[in-house]
Amino acid sequence: MKKALKIIIVLLVVSLLGYLAFNVIAKMQYKNEVVNTLKTIPEFSFKTFDSTNFTNANLKPNTATVFIYFNSECDFCQHEAQNISDNLAQFKNTQLLFVSTENIETIKAFAKTYNLLNQQNITFLNDSTYTFSNRFDANSIPYLLIYNSNQELVKKHKGQLKTEAILKLLK
Repeated sequence: MKKALKIIIVLLVVSLLGYLAFNVIAKMQYKNEVVNTLKTIPEFSFKTFDSTNFTNANLKPNTATVFIYFNSECDFCQHEAQNISDNLAQFKNTQLLFVSTENIETIKAFAKTYNLLNQQNITFLNDSTYTFSNRFDANSIPYLLIYNSNQELVKKHKGQLKTEAILKLLK
């Protein structure tokens, strides 16, 4: 009886270790896939204020692009937007894409509050299908992805990032 119990315990421990190892390997593979996917701007499609699709085809060629995943109620997102608004002239050669899962009216109010509405190089996008977080590996807000003019990833950043740091990365 004791021998059978020992065998069962050993099998349970080995099974548990195998399960944990499998999960670790699967997570590492997923992270590697994400890193490879984000090396260049992945395919995407989000809605503009007039409900038209904005995709990779709408990106300005040979222009650095910054994705900013945000929520209008997030204090850090508000500070990020204010910081960008205060330094708009320095972003004249950069395409800024603000993406949120909130409704269009809320996003528009946020853009107006920070004087970012109708800026030539800034586009606000609605992710009503909640695909940004999966496709771009965003699990926090604000979340920034900075791509150079060749659409190659320069920096992936969770949390607020000062304008000076963004501009330095774009040079």
